Amino acid sequence: MSILGINIRKLRDSRSLTQFHLGEKIGVAESTISLYESGKREPDIATLINIADFFRVSIDYLLGRENLSTTSVAPASQIAELSQEDLALLELARQLKNLPETDRKEIESQNPRGQA
Repeated sequence: MSILGINIRKLRDSRSLTQFHLGEKIGVAESTISLYESGKREPDIATLINIADFFRVSIDYLLGRENLSTTSVAPASQIAELSQEDLALLELARQLKNLPETDRKEIESQNPRGQA
C-alpha cells in the first residue's frame, strides 16, 4: 500500500465513508477508490485535487510530504452540525487563503480586523 493509499483510507475512515460513498462524492467508481487505497492505481491530477478539496487537506499531505493536514479533519458528526452559512464562510476562507498574497492583503485592507 502506498502512502497516498494509506492517507486516502485514513481520511475516508475518519469520516465513516464507504469506498462507494467517497467515489460518489469525487466522481469515480468504488473499485477505483479500492485501487487507489491498495496502491494499484494512482489518481490523475484532477482527481487528486478533488480528493484534497473534499477532505480539506493539501495534496502534499495526501502524498506524504507533510506530517499534518493543513486543516484538521473533523468527524462527519461535527460537519453535519455546520449550517449552510457556516459551510459557505469556510469555503470563502479557503478561497481567500489560496489567493496570491497581494490580492489577499488588498481584500483584508478593505475590512480591517475588529470592524464588521
